Amino acid sequence: MYSIMPHPWTNVQLVLNSRDATGGAKQQSVIGQVLYNNLTFNAENQNIIQGQIHSVQVSEVSFPYDIPNIQLNRTDRFTLTSPGGMVPPTVSLDIVVAPGFYDGPALVVAVNAAILAAGAAVPAPTGPFIAAEMPTLAYDAGSNIFTFLAPATPLAGYETWEFYSPFTYPQGLGSPANPGLGKDIMSLMGFQSSQNPAVANAPPVPVEDFVAGGSAPLTFTQYVDICSPQLCKFQYFRDGSTTNLSRRSDVVCRLYVENSVALPIPVEGTSPFAILRQFYNARVMRWTSDNSIGGIDIQLYDDTGQPLQITWVPRPYQITFNIFELDKEER
Repeated sequence: MYSIMPHPWTNVQLVLNSRDATGGAKQQSVIGQVLYNNLTFNAENQNIIQGQIHSVQVSEVSFPYDIPNIQLNRTDRFTLTSPGGMVPPTVSLDIVVAPGFYDGPALVVAVNAAILAAGAAVPAPTGPFIAAEMPTLAYDAGSNIFTFLAPATPLAGYETWEFYSPFTYPQGLGSPANPGLGKDIMSLMGFQSSQNPAVANAPPVPVEDFVAGGSAPLTFTQYVDICSPQLCKFQYFRDGSTTNLSRRSDVVCRLYVENSVALPIPVEGTSPFAILRQFYNARVMRWTSDNSIGGIDIQLYDDTGQPLQITWVPRPYQITFNIFELDKEER
């Protein structure tokens, strides 16, 4: 009978490329098929790797971060409403920003342009509205704080504006934030659901300005959890987390969206870049000495525990694993 040693005596590498997936979530692009999330990998007519495997360890991840912070039908919109009254009537504006990568100043320009366009489209006799008659967005780069400024010269009856967005400020009297969605354009700008008063639909902007409750994350997700139920199936206990939003099992590694070298670069995630991470104290996943690896599954989750959505055309990512075999000379 062989003893299970803490450190097996030799290893080989298993190299994984997302473009080689044989199944999973697929997206068609004009240049061909793109595979990204919820993937399965199987070698044709054989195991992916053959041998008496003791354990599996992630070694290196190369991950092109092609995830725009403003995504179609997810983080690209909010609603501005001015109650008005019987006379004048209520005005509701859908503010939609074009999907893409935005830093703070660029997001201010895009949001204010969208507010102006929505206000200008209000028909007479109520509209059209001009910029001075509606809230405008401002950004302080030093503090990384966004602020909605009250209208400079509001129209009579439209001095107060209210915000609605799917997660941070859902519409409805006293509606709680939707924990299943996790984020929207307002939360990316640092506005917090705790700023949503329980007795009102959403925070109004009257004479005073509406300041975000915290520093703006701006990045769509602070990290990516790379998970594999297949590789973790022989574990005796599960992973843990300080939040119930994150994945609590089958986490191969957590890939933080940040540059590992201290360089004066823009905020990571507000433009495309590549993450290359080598894991020096990586997780070791228990395997069995009489079982080869026939297939692998890879699942990606964002920082709210939601599957990483495909609303863009990403570049393939790569993962390198160390595969350790059992030391047959140890008894």
